[in-house]
Amino acid sequence: MLKKFFNKFTVLILLIIVIAYFGITAPGFMTIGNGMSLLRQIAVLGILSTGFSMVMIAGGLDLSISSQLSLVSCATAMMIVNGVPSILACIGGIVIAVLISTFNGFAIVTTGMPAMICTLAMQQVLQGVVYIFTGASPVYGLPNSMKIIGQGYIFGIVPIPIIIMIAIFLIGAFILNRTYLGRYFYAVGSNEEATRLSGLSSKKIMILSYVINGIFVGLASIVLMSRIASGQPLAGQGYEMDVITACVVGGIAFSGGKGKMLGVVQGVLVMGVLSNGLGVKGVDSYTQLLCKGIVLIVVVSIDCLREKRAKSQKMVISHENKKMNHQKEGAAE
Repeated sequence: MLKKFFNKFTVLILLIIVIAYFGITAPGFMTIGNGMSLLRQIAVLGILSTGFSMVMIAGGLDLSISSQLSLVSCATAMMIVNGVPSILACIGGIVIAVLISTFNGFAIVTTGMPAMICTLAMQQVLQGVVYIFTGASPVYGLPNSMKIIGQGYIFGIVPIPIIIMIAIFLIGAFILNRTYLGRYFYAVGSNEEATRLSGLSSKKIMILSYVINGIFVGLASIVLMSRIASGQPLAGQGYEMDVITACVVGGIAFSGGKGKMLGVVQGVLVMGVLSNGLGVKGVDSYTQLLCKGIVLIVVVSIDCLREKRAKSQKMVISHENKKMNHQKEGAAE
């Protein structure tokens, strides 16, 4: 009973422990102002994790999201600075992200290339493209109206990025829990061959997961660009590892087919509290990277051990069933 409780609420328990630790050891952490700042800081991470979780649930991976974030934010900023209306520029940025993600999915399913290799290569390509067309320099000159998305407030209290993040979480939960597409993602991630034999196109479903991921990457890029009031060639650096950690901490399995949006929300909060709390304590960025890396290793290890244990239990049950069937056949004879 106790084991089931801990398995079900592991992430929530971890979140409470982390909050309690920083609440006790970091003066100024448990304040409304810092809480709002924390939520604003994780807005981009939350939006990215929503799309990324769908790719992972379908059995895929996209390490290029960090470079996509840099490319789209710089491209959108450059369009706005050069006279393109802000709305059209933002739509153009989202389209760029969708095209890149769609290409990733198409390349993976048509060539059979491992998703990690394909998207890692795309990460390098996109980062090179960003450096080339920006000259490795930030893109400044955004109008004040464009800064509202990332810096504005609702009723002067709640930051707009938090509202956007919550809306994205709700959309993600609706897709995964209330639509056929969400069920298809789980089906492909759980057993691609069985999904194909049932008459569904597993390749199309996988590509669709990347398309949706591209939409969310585009939205996250606009929020990030607005928050820092510029297009930065290195704006997305490191986000892919934070997103992977948040999703895995939240219960999304690397093998696919498992995980819920609520878990992703909790995983994002854990990562946000960890980064914010360490920052409030005055811990340098290098040590923060060390802590995040340790968290990722520990969580992935636990995930792999659970998968290994589940497979062992299935094998034992299968062996016992075969043994019982043989005994029944022998008795019948």
